[in-house]
Amino acid sequence: MYCLHLQKYGYLRLLCLFGQFINPSGWRRTDSAKIIANLQKRKKLMINLNTFYIAIITMASCFTAAGQVTSKIKPNTIAQLHKQLDTIIRKENIPGLMVSIVKNDSILYAGGLGYANLHKRRPVDHITQFHFASVTKFFVAMGIQQLVAKGRLKLSDRIRDIAPEIPFNNRWEDTDPVRLVHLLEHTAGFDDVQLNSMVNMGEKTLLGIKAIKAVSNSLTVRWKPGTMMSYSNPGYNVLGYIIEKVTGMPWDKYLQQQIFLPLNMRNSLFDLNGTCRPNFATGYDFQDGEFRPIPLYQPGSNGASSALVSNAEDMTKFMLYLLNGSTDSTLLNNANLKEMEIVHSTLASQAGLQTGYALGNDLFPNNKKVSLRGHNGKGEGFVSWLFFNRDAGIAYAIAANSVVNMWPISQAIEDFLTKKISPPKLTSLPIDKQKLKPLLGYYQFMNPKNDRWEFYKRIFSGIELTGISKDRLLIKNENGKVDSLLHIGHGIFRSKNDILPSFVLAQDSMGQPFFQGYGNSFYRKVPPASILIQKAPIYLGFSAIFIYMIFSLLGIMLTLFRKIKLIDLGIPLLPIVGTCCFIAAYRLMGLTDASHKDLFTSFNSTSFLIFLGMLSFAILVIVSSLLLYKRWFQLTPKWLRLLLAFCNFFLCYLAALLSINGWIGVPIWMM
Repeated sequence: MYCLHLQKYGYLRLLCLFGQFINPSGWRRTDSAKIIANLQKRKKLMINLNTFYIAIITMASCFTAAGQVTSKIKPNTIAQLHKQLDTIIRKENIPGLMVSIVKNDSILYAGGLGYANLHKRRPVDHITQFHFASVTKFFVAMGIQQLVAKGRLKLSDRIRDIAPEIPFNNRWEDTDPVRLVHLLEHTAGFDDVQLNSMVNMGEKTLLGIKAIKAVSNSLTVRWKPGTMMSYSNPGYNVLGYIIEKVTGMPWDKYLQQQIFLPLNMRNSLFDLNGTCRPNFATGYDFQDGEFRPIPLYQPGSNGASSALVSNAEDMTKFMLYLLNGSTDSTLLNNANLKEMEIVHSTLASQAGLQTGYALGNDLFPNNKKVSLRGHNGKGEGFVSWLFFNRDAGIAYAIAANSVVNMWPISQAIEDFLTKKISPPKLTSLPIDKQKLKPLLGYYQFMNPKNDRWEFYKRIFSGIELTGISKDRLLIKNENGKVDSLLHIGHGIFRSKNDILPSFVLAQDSMGQPFFQGYGNSFYRKVPPASILIQKAPIYLGFSAIFIYMIFSLLGIMLTLFRKIKLIDLGIPLLPIVGTCCFIAAYRLMGLTDASHKDLFTSFNSTSFLIFLGMLSFAILVIVSSLLLYKRWFQLTPKWLRLLLAFCNFFLCYLAALLSINGWIGVPIWMM
């Protein structure tokens, strides 16, 4: 397109400019012989120039096309892949990257790129140790599965029977108890970790039952266990404690003995005290074009959800075991490894969907050739991925010492590993309209990770199943986007871009319709009016804020010219000030969560400002309402009083809604 544009417009202009250059004085009146001679010369010159410019344009087109083709060529060698990854880490601002790649029984690569420590310019190599955060869960689940294989535990065991001292609350315990499998698959219904429990700033490492009590504010069951998946770090802290209860030894020592030692993973450990070691990579937070080092912290509980530290060399050993098994009887055999890949407890799995979080690992269906299973992790200054496909014989692990976008890295490695694999032939089946048409309607989102901070998702993250067209189910999201899912049978669907199904539409044992998809998100069918009733006053509250913004701007000018009283300006202005304080406090909370989680654990200027900023919204809305009441009869005309009353009513509703859900007046350090 660019070359056509140049040919169409730039060519003639260049010729004209060039013509002026060779004869800057322009055309002059002269005798006919000179004119004819000049015309012949110019005609010959123009022909030569025409040939010259066509050649230049053709060469430019060739070079452009060659450049485009080169950029799309997938690497065929490790050296080419290494070069591609090096380009990516520069583009994505990744300080250092650990890479391990395994195929069948061969190690293709074990090393790194970039720097483990930017200040010391220490490069990442095969022994540089990275924090793997939540990838720890895969190892803890493997330790539990070893105890199951030895008959010391069962997936169906009740947690109350194993360790009655664990402080959790389940109002369905008599009929639907929390079982071991629910902790492994995040289906117990626990909240994720609270802000003040993410790190431990005490002098001593949290051990035993004290470590579980430290996260007990998340151990309340929110729905019948086994209904749906909701990611919960404290659930894996409980699993670590169960390992200790059953084996009589610390969970980390047990995993070192039962997994690391048999696999000769000499450089892998669990960091429970936040002490930096010589080979540790330094974690960074990238802001405003600069990398700021992030300190290491002690885990907020016993570390069983996040404490793994390893390197490229050891991860290759672990992945070789995943792909090929081991003759060491201490380790799980292939049958038990396969068992870990099965989803056991959710309603979706009972309806036939196996895409989801299994025993410490998840299934990712978005590769176009093979599905990959594994776990990812994100912690303070680190992000990590561990993915494998045992049938295809491929596996890779990557880790970076900054919370960055790992997708380009992952995509490059997967393209390299699957370059000789052909995409599967995909099929679809007609939908039984008589069976599924009654299930169409509005579905409410039901499983937020944290009820306090994600309560709004229950209101605004629903979907609408709008129609059926032959083999397709049409779904409308809240943003108006319509997805078309392909039916593969029995109410199970896949996205048109995925090779595996990841959606299911079915009914539970009580006949209530449910839908699961979009990455373990769970939805239940509800009357649309029930959601509209919740949305409407919120939207009206936002409208009130917008109206008061306009009133405040106009009121400030009128107050300066003494057209209205300062007390009357306070009616619209105070809620706007409160809104700004609230937004600033929420923003501060996000920044603190990203790089200073330790500030959530105690009373300090940051935690107090967050508390005060969120509280200010409710206080200033109340003060504004009191001013309106006081000045009611002095305000004219009548329509203005009614409009102000309307705005304050719905602002009070917003304040009450936020307060009920724990966003107003809650000291984070005491949650």
